[in-house]
Amino acid sequence: MTFTLGALQKLAAEAQVLRHHTALPLLDGHHACLQLSRAVDKLREKRTVIKLDRPKLNVEAVWSRFASSRHDLGVLDALQFRTLCSAEQTALRPEFIAALAKHPEKLKRSRCLYGMVNSYFAEWRTMQNPRTVEGLLISAFANHSVKNPVVQKWLASASRALFSERAAAFLSEEICSGQKAVDEVTKLGLAVRASAARSGCEYLRRVEGLRENEWSLRYLQWMTEKVLSDLTLPDAFSEAISSLILSESAKRSETFQRSLRFYIQNHKRLGDPRVRESSLNWRSIAPEAAQRYLSWLARDSIIFFFNTILPNNSENQRRKDFWLRYHDRIKDFQVALSEADVWKVKASQQGTDLLYYSRVAHPTTSAFLMKFEGYGGQFLVIEFSEKGNAAYLYNIAAFESKRLTLRTPRFELKNHLKFDDTHRIIHNGDWERKAAYKLSWELGIRP
Repeated sequence: MTFTLGALQKLAAEAQVLRHHTALPLLDGHHACLQLSRAVDKLREKRTVIKLDRPKLNVEAVWSRFASSRHDLGVLDALQFRTLCSAEQTALRPEFIAALAKHPEKLKRSRCLYGMVNSYFAEWRTMQNPRTVEGLLISAFANHSVKNPVVQKWLASASRALFSERAAAFLSEEICSGQKAVDEVTKLGLAVRASAARSGCEYLRRVEGLRENEWSLRYLQWMTEKVLSDLTLPDAFSEAISSLILSESAKRSETFQRSLRFYIQNHKRLGDPRVRESSLNWRSIAPEAAQRYLSWLARDSIIFFFNTILPNNSENQRRKDFWLRYHDRIKDFQVALSEADVWKVKASQQGTDLLYYSRVAHPTTSAFLMKFEGYGGQFLVIEFSEKGNAAYLYNIAAFESKRLTLRTPRFELKNHLKFDDTHRIIHNGDWERKAAYKLSWELGIRP
């Protein structure tokens, strides 16, 4: 058909050639149209032949025929055999594999071999006797009579562990080295994605000290866009996120850290750890990674609180600088806003940085609550927004005995936040030195 169309196009152009070249010699029509005549003769020979596609066979019916013959491949015609090779529910059944082991020449047809390989990848090593299946396939590759490039590639890859228990690690190494995408959704594809998530993070931690921040940022983009997804197995996903949070790149590069935070905060499998709905997602994250991530949020919230809520003066700047030294030690925190400061936050262009806060039942006084680990337990430090307020220190048990948590929606200023003035930090004179001593030697809290 392709030749016929080409010949017709040449004939259509012939008139234009003759019109512009009047001096051309006469043509032998029979010789010029010889190839076209042959094509027409072939079409005439086939005019009464109508090729009909055979209907698809019922896989289970074909299997019943095979089983009733005591698993004799000889009772199957070519289409029936190809049907069993191509159907995932039959291709890897032990009886079929055993029959093929006796007659491996049956897999010389590429379409049958493709079906077997696809089924193997789809059910990767979850079938019975996977080594038997792998041995059969490798033997079929080696004995394949046609130099099929795909089969030759499989044969070459087989020697490098593609068809073995090391297949996921083998493929993940290729993916990570070339920063490729993981597209397969077979069982092998899921295993490869999980392996790539682990290997990718291990590679980052191994080489990031020798790379620039721009490289690390591009690597993070590849990890979050091409490797980590809803298809990544839960354990591998959690391990990868933990590793990225604890990476040197996240520690040294603010851009890397913020990109990672944006990914985490907006991912349905993670989200903000301070929110009850998301906090369950963080149970599988390594504790040290969860703590570091929370310290990032705490640092930004300290800056937000002192820059947005409080007046910009030297006293408040000193308080901000002091608590920023301790942000890595904060186990949990909460901002509680007064009636006036709620509107201040909403009016601020940075208001979206502070998504979660409680309220203080007071017209003008807001508070910043920080939980620390110290000697013999946990302690709560509460800083207030308005001048003249000391920072209050409590044992967390005393705070919780009033049926309070850091997520309490609304705090009473006197009864909840200033219920005991035994331990305070008064911001007079050289208060930073005294506060650091108190936190360090009395409570065991050090930056």
